[in-house]
Amino acid sequence: MPKMTTDPHQRAKDEAMNIALIHQHITNNTPSGQKIREAFCSAFPSEPMFTKTVVSGANRSTHHDLQIQFPNGEEKTVEFKGSYHFKPIDTQKPPWTNGVQFYNGTGSKFTVGQSYALRFYKTMLDEIIQHFQIETPKPPFEEWVKDAFRQGKPLTPFVRELREKGYGSDYLSDCRKKFNKQFTASDMDLMMTMDEVQTIAEAALSCKDYWLQIHGDIDDPDKFYVQWTGKLAMPQIQEIEQITKSDCDVNFGFVCVDGSQFTCKLRWGYGQCITNIRVDIK
Repeated sequence: MPKMTTDPHQRAKDEAMNIALIHQHITNNTPSGQKIREAFCSAFPSEPMFTKTVVSGANRSTHHDLQIQFPNGEEKTVEFKGSYHFKPIDTQKPPWTNGVQFYNGTGSKFTVGQSYALRFYKTMLDEIIQHFQIETPKPPFEEWVKDAFRQGKPLTPFVRELREKGYGSDYLSDCRKKFNKQFTASDMDLMMTMDEVQTIAEAALSCKDYWLQIHGDIDDPDKFYVQWTGKLAMPQIQEIEQITKSDCDVNFGFVCVDGSQFTCKLRWGYGQCITNIRVDIK
């Protein structure tokens, strides 16, 4: 299993590689594949054994990583969360604890994301224009925000010029830190975001019939731990607060009625201060 990295693009590649390995081991009934099947039997003794796996997810349009097919032809979804550390799996914690998140998507779906974009446009964009001597006229907010939330390279002339001149620069990284340090969500934004996160988290979890955790080297059955978990329900959220972890991103903490806690991160995902304001829930 590839070693953990902080680079989001490499993480995506590593996850796709690991999912392909799972599929390969199960399909070929290798010792590793047999161990994964045996763990399924132990976790769900009353359910039939699945007959095969189908790699179907690991992209933005699906909220699962692969599917398993049963003797009657029924297919169910599986979310994979892995770690290269060969350590026991804590079944008292959510399956996504050692993964990246259980939901990530555009910040436009959240009130706090929309407020973040509007405030950034009003307070930071003129300074950025002056620094890079952007020649394209500053667009109206309604045009700029399309690229701000776009999950990919910009399409509007202004943001395309900004990306050409500023992508990967220390200046834009510092602008992000400066703005995030001073950004505080209003009480109304927090309450509305809490309801939005509840709805979106419920939908994201409902798409996952099973969770598969593997810690260690999947190619060596003696050097990995494996755990299957069934469908999880999203408990009711009762508290939200903005928390300070660093000046790199804007973070929020949630507490549910059952005492469980999770976090939400608001960040730029494709070039600091350029495109893809997004939300990760973990």
